[in-house]
Amino acid sequence: MPIQPGATEDEQTFIGRCMSDEADSFPDEAQRYAVCKSKWDRQDMSKIKDTTEKVMASINFNAKYEGINLLAGLEDSCWPGYTAIGTKEMDGREVPNCVPEEKMASELEQFANEKEIQLADYPWDECVADMTARYESEETANKVCGWIKSQYGS
Repeated sequence: MPIQPGATEDEQTFIGRCMSDEADSFPDEAQRYAVCKSKWDRQDMSKIKDTTEKVMASINFNAKYEGINLLAGLEDSCWPGYTAIGTKEMDGREVPNCVPEEKMASELEQFANEKEIQLADYPWDECVADMTARYESEETANKVCGWIKSQYGS
């Protein structure tokens, strides 16, 4: 079970516990801190009720953590043949967004051929812009670009 902030925990206590507990999953300290901080920030966002505030918080969250692999460790959360492209909300809770690998890979290879690019050398900003146009969602674009970076490197 992924580590989550406790109901009575303050930010400093949670970050300290998370940094210790996630050491094996995220050996790089900077990435581990970003993962822990993002979990705290996402928990804070879940308390927002106003739609406009929630949208703005989501935009700020995505901008703050752009390019950081916050989703490492989700690899085993989907059944075989599927990969977790971030998370999605289902029945009021956050769950892995499992996407068929074959479909994702073939669509992206076709897209790369049409654009005459190598996915391994795809710049993050260009990827997000292209995928936002393709999927009409910056959140989905960030998930897809994260998957591209995890599969093809860069």
